[in-house]
Amino acid sequence: MKSRSVAKSALLSRRRNSAAQLLDAASCILAERNAIEITLSDVAAAAKLNAALVKYHFANKEGLLLALARRDIGQALAQLKSLIEMPLAPEQKLRIHVFGIVNTYAKYPYLNRLLHELLRSKNEVVVRELNAAFIKPLAAAQEALLRQGVEAGVFREIVPMYFYLAVIGACDQFFCGGKSLNDALGIPETALGMREAYAEFVAEMAIKALRKE
Repeated sequence: MKSRSVAKSALLSRRRNSAAQLLDAASCILAERNAIEITLSDVAAAAKLNAALVKYHFANKEGLLLALARRDIGQALAQLKSLIEMPLAPEQKLRIHVFGIVNTYAKYPYLNRLLHELLRSKNEVVVRELNAAFIKPLAAAQEALLRQGVEAGVFREIVPMYFYLAVIGACDQFFCGGKSLNDALGIPETALGMREAYAEFVAEMAIKALRKE
């Protein structure tokens, strides 16, 4: 009985590892191509695994992309939750939050395109899952951050949705319009110095808009 249990545990571990390998492979391919066009055979080949495992773990391409999005944004949301609980000034938290968004998009350069693609899916289940995994918890965390600023007497009351649209939209556009920005201005939008300067600009703009006069 013990040997059978150990064998089963080892099999489950290998399956979990193969799912992680496939997500890592998909992430690398999307980052290299700077696009979200990908095939299941591409992913299997890059992970050096049987193509059948892709369907086993994720059912189809959209399932794979949804799992990848959940993995990437899950890490960022966990960090945001920790940030809200830190004993820092509201303005400092907001600045860290904006830098976190920009750094997440830089770490996963395909992420903004991937989110847009999944949110436009004809599969309502995919859209609902993404809303539950990303949009709602992000909006709730931002609302908590804003509430802390109001309670501290630093921020004025605003509609949280406006903050979400303004900040997420500003950070998203920086990466989404990367090629046109590069062509028009001749400066790579992924350059570290430019990313940091832009994040500081967005953070300062948000703080000024929120600051209680």
